[in-house]
Amino acid sequence: MRIEAENYFLEVKWEETQPKKAKPISEIMEAFVKKLEKDAKQKVPIHGKRSTRVFEHEALVLSLKSVTEERIYFWHCEDSLRIIILRFVFKLMDTTSQTIIRQVLDSFKCHGEEMSVWTPPESTFKVPPSFQLTDRKMLIGRTYLLLIEHKLAPFAERRREILFEYNSMANIRFEDEYKDLSKWMEKRYLKDLKKRYRGIKFQSSVEEKIDGHLAVVKKGAGRSGLTTRRSSLYANTTWYCEDLNRIYTVTTSEHIARPWPLRRRIDERAFEDFSKDFISTIRCH
Repeated sequence: MRIEAENYFLEVKWEETQPKKAKPISEIMEAFVKKLEKDAKQKVPIHGKRSTRVFEHEALVLSLKSVTEERIYFWHCEDSLRIIILRFVFKLMDTTSQTIIRQVLDSFKCHGEEMSVWTPPESTFKVPPSFQLTDRKMLIGRTYLLLIEHKLAPFAERRREILFEYNSMANIRFEDEYKDLSKWMEKRYLKDLKKRYRGIKFQSSVEEKIDGHLAVVKKGAGRSGLTTRRSSLYANTTWYCEDLNRIYTVTTSEHIARPWPLRRRIDERAFEDFSKDFISTIRCH
């Protein structure tokens, strides 16, 4: 997984291992350096190596310095049986860069937690570990993550989705709409959302406070399909974060698909609790 911002990028890689057959971390680091040198067709400028700990595990840190500055962390998670490589690349290693590294390392969980913590640049949220990242786009102006939880049942497919998105430089890009979130959604966002979720129809709208900001919350439903029919519930929460000049828009949804004529029913109360619980974990600045 790779996250890009204007002055840096963050990359996470992992590889499953067999019990008692994992290679030493030093060998993993050496292999990583050799691959970098092969790709660059030149020697890698190693600035330093040291030991540390990441989420209870012994780790090695590799420092590289050329036109960019890098910190690359290597460790073996015995609990999840994975070799993990966490790579930071900055234009300049300054106080802000060090703060980003510390925040990511402090929030990084590679095993055994009740909730998984996600840290898009300068924001965080938590989801159950059953949610898997299935789609993402991280650009300077727009970032989104799509996480999905699948549940199989006899003659039915159930899933929950979380679409977390923000648009940067809001007061410049959306000068006429960023203070009117309903107008922004209608003019700038709803068309794209309907492409992803065909048949979505919002039926109500209220205002709530999200992380100190006034948000517009819309709730709706949808149906689709012929021989296999799908019913869906949706909740969209949109707010403007003055601290980072971003418009955040988060859509939670639940879907059930069953062959016709079997009935399709979603527990509305449980879906509402799921949506509220997720929104409560978001920190947007």
